[in-house]
Amino acid sequence: MAGKIKKKHRGLRFLCGLILFLIALSVIGTVFLLRRNVTATFTPVDYAESNETLANPYTGWYHTYEYEISDETSFDPSTVDYALVLDNSTRLCLVRINLKNYAAGAISDHGLADIRAILSTWSATDKQMILRFCYDTTGDNSISEPSDLTTVYRHMEQVTDIINDYAAHIYQLQGIFVGAQGETLSSPSLTDATLADLTDYYASLTDKSLYLGLHDAGQYLQAIGQTSVPPTLFTSDKTLFYRLGLFSDSLTSALSNAEAEATSAIASFAPCGGSVAADPSLADTATAIQMLQARHISYLNAEQTESTLTSWKSQTYTSSDAYNGLTLYDYMTTHLGYRYVLRDAALSFNTWKNESGSLTLSIENVGFSVSYMPYDVCLLMRNQDTEEMITLPLDTDNRSWNPQETTTLKQSLALRDYDKGTYSLYLLVQNPASGEVIKLGNTMPLTSNGYMIGSLVIE
Repeated sequence: MAGKIKKKHRGLRFLCGLILFLIALSVIGTVFLLRRNVTATFTPVDYAESNETLANPYTGWYHTYEYEISDETSFDPSTVDYALVLDNSTRLCLVRINLKNYAAGAISDHGLADIRAILSTWSATDKQMILRFCYDTTGDNSISEPSDLTTVYRHMEQVTDIINDYAAHIYQLQGIFVGAQGETLSSPSLTDATLADLTDYYASLTDKSLYLGLHDAGQYLQAIGQTSVPPTLFTSDKTLFYRLGLFSDSLTSALSNAEAEATSAIASFAPCGGSVAADPSLADTATAIQMLQARHISYLNAEQTESTLTSWKSQTYTSSDAYNGLTLYDYMTTHLGYRYVLRDAALSFNTWKNESGSLTLSIENVGFSVSYMPYDVCLLMRNQDTEEMITLPLDTDNRSWNPQETTTLKQSLALRDYDKGTYSLYLLVQNPASGEVIKLGNTMPLTSNGYMIGSLVIE
């Protein structure tokens, strides 16, 4: 009898334990399901395209500022202040420094101090410098260049310490000192061999972040000793192949198919621009746009050539896009270089799967070229109740956002780990060198956090 009672008690204990286990399992399961049952709703803003001029860095029109260095004169910084009053809308400037007074020997300490003062003063402005040293500004370089190239090499050595000190404010080093107006043309000193050697030496002395520039694709191939342009590559420590861009009015004129293709290939990784050609075909709207687009022009001279520029300012661009009604000149202004337009943003999230959400952004570069400078691209999430900001760097290289192409970016969002509430989402593209926020070609207002692209509600 006692044995039966013990068995009965064991059975009851087992049953009670099983019931408690099932209750605990149910509670755990309920908690788990409740945790997983997170809903997230993303509401985008209107991503309408703007036709406003953005004035982003490293793109657009430039004016030329010339300085003849001499022991008899000194640089006056107030001339830059005066220049900025007249030139307050561009982001680039061509600083051309004439060394003809030192063609017979080394640049004096006074001359070097003046060069440093010029670069220092321009570095304090909001413009990026295109820098060109030369021995002539009138086209009569044959009588003003050094008679011996050793002097040119010596001058390169003397100025590069100054150049490197202001590298953060210099975009491109044009030319290799010799040639008419420093344009690597019409110099008695230039042969295929000396062009390559001078280019290589100048590159070896200067900061590897700086782009250089030669006159045309033929000179580019001579300088690198190749018969074809290498494939596009962006690196932080660029070799000569990827530091050399082009500058001349020939970039906006008729070229052979081979040269046009080579120019386009070079412009995929290094900046190309210069003066506008006096080519009658540029008076045709479609031809002009197609030419600058195909050759990926990122900057142009605002002063040359007057006949073409006047024609562009008198023509109206007609299309169904956001730029309809602009003058051709203004259309070119808005498309020189890169121009990023956010086309779409969408959230993907499954409430019942133990997975993160994913935000997909579609960004089109409607400009003529890529950006040749790397930018930080981030998604910011601001909790509207607590003001807490979550910063999520996006894994992308904006230099690969090709013109006339849409790039898709995806960012994982750990939505189950975030506090419930409403978040404002921002897209921020920023120049890490200066902290400047890169403007988008959308109508959304620019805020201190970048561009608000929508709101996210987590419940």
